[in-house]
Amino acid sequence: MNKSNFSLTIRKLWQTFHTWLVSSSDLQVWQESDCWRAYDPMTGRSACFGSEEEMRVWIDKCYYR
Repeated sequence: MNKSNFSLTIRKLWQTFHTWLVSSSDLQVWQESDCWRAYDPMTGRSACFGSEEEMRVWIDKCYYR
């Protein structure tokens, strides 16, 4: 396998993984360099928080009332 084919294969694998991740119905949470982000694919709601604690409070209010 040459370098070009390898890059194409990796790109296709990444796209498949990303599609699966985005289409998942579970709440998705990740940390970026400047904030914590949450996305709920079931409702389409998303939010950005200054701290992990703020994010946890939001999750508790939205999902564990």
